Amino acid sequence: MADYHKLAGMMAHHEELAIFRRFDTLNLKNLLYMQAELIHLEAELRQMELDEKISADPNKPVHPMSVYDLREVTCTGKTTQWAKYQEVQGKLQAYNGAVIQYFALRKVAKPAANSVECLQEWLDRPEGGDFFLKGREADIWETVNDLIALDRRQPSNDALTSLINEKLVPWYHRRWAQRFK
Repeated sequence: MADYHKLAGMMAHHEELAIFRRFDTLNLKNLLYMQAELIHLEAELRQMELDEKISADPNKPVHPMSVYDLREVTCTGKTTQWAKYQEVQGKLQAYNGAVIQYFALRKVAKPAANSVECLQEWLDRPEGGDFFLKGREADIWETVNDLIALDRRQPSNDALTSLINEKLVPWYHRRWAQRFK
């Protein structure tokens, strides 16, 4: 019976078929939402700082001079500026991490066309995936411009190697290799 366990085992054995979606649109939308949230938080923090500077209260310390004072006043409950900064800090850290992760994902190579075809054929074969994926999951490898390959091997620029890998190997696989499985 085919399932995700069998698919993962096949991908582990055939690294060139470890192909996944990059989810470009979702990743970029996530970055845009995080960026928009940070813009609003930044404006709120600036407004709090400005309100403090123009405050008529002579006992109110000017916090940009001392982070220690800013933290201490927050502990007494007189200001929320430090709490707002901590909120910004957490969101900024998450945003920076997401930017770096997406940048790294963009550098992951796209799979070779014949690898995508081979994976799709395996998923369709009765002795392979036997059409176990249903619904939207069955279409994962149809969006070929959004795919990445976790294969550590670098694609060859050599014309002969490309011809063999992209034309002869898939042809052999379709014509002969399935008969011997």
